[in-house]
Amino acid sequence: MSADSEADSLLRKVRLILGAFDAGSPVLGLSELARRTELAKTTVHRVAVGMVEVGLLGRQGRRYELGSLLFELGQRVPRTRALRLIAARYLEDLALTTRETVVLAFPGYQEVLFVEKNFSQRGGGVAVTQVEGRVPFHCGASGKALLAFGDAELRERVLASPLRRRTPWTITEVARLRAELEQTRRQGYAVDRQELVVGYGAVAAPVFVEGVAVATLTVVGPIDRMDVSRLSPVVTAAGRGVTRDYEAVNV
Repeated sequence: MSADSEADSLLRKVRLILGAFDAGSPVLGLSELARRTELAKTTVHRVAVGMVEVGLLGRQGRRYELGSLLFELGQRVPRTRALRLIAARYLEDLALTTRETVVLAFPGYQEVLFVEKNFSQRGGGVAVTQVEGRVPFHCGASGKALLAFGDAELRERVLASPLRRRTPWTITEVARLRAELEQTRRQGYAVDRQELVVGYGAVAAPVFVEGVAVATLTVVGPIDRMDVSRLSPVVTAAGRGVTRDYEAVNV
C-alpha cells in the first residue's frame, strides 16, 4: 500500500470513530466503537490511542469520549460561528411568536446536526431538540429542507444510502422522497408529519449562503399544533432574515 493510500485509510478510520459518538452516547467503550464503526477491535484500539495523544479523543477509564480539541476547532469555523450569532435573535423571536420550540440545524456529513435551540414556555418539541443532537436527513423537516435546497452531492449521497424507518410515517422510498423534495422546493419550506418522532411535527425553512442552503430554522411541536399555514410564513421569513443578515456582514 502506498503512503497516500495508508493516509487515506487512516483518515477514514478516524472519521468513522468520530462519527460513532452522538448526543445519546457521548462515552463509548472499545467494543461498542468496534460495533458502530465495523472495524476490528485491535484497529479501533490502535487508532483511538493515537487520537487521544493528539486531543481528538479523551479517556474515561477504559472508555472514550470526544476530545476538547474538537470543540476548540469548531469554534474557529467562521461561517458556523457567524450563523449561530445571527440566528440567535431569530430563534428567540420565533419561539415567542409561535410558542413552540425552535431549532437551528446544520448539515453534517451523514446526519443533520441540531446546534442551537430555543424552548417555548409550552415546551413543545423537547423529545427531538437536544442541542448537538443528530438525526437522519430523510425523516425530519430540517433534513428535507437541507436536501431540497442544499448541496447536490449531499442529496445524492443520502438518496443512495438506506432510508431507514424511524416511525410508521417515515419516507423510505427514494422516488417518494425525491417527490417530497421537489414539493419542498416549490413551496419554499419543508414539513415533517411524525416522520421522525411519533406525535411530533415540524416546519423548516432554509438559510442560504451563495444560493445553497447551509442551515435551517425549524419550528417543532406536537403534531396537533403544527398548523403549517400559520407557521410556514413566519419560519420562511426568519430564514430569509438570517440569510440577509449574514450576507450583509460578509460582502
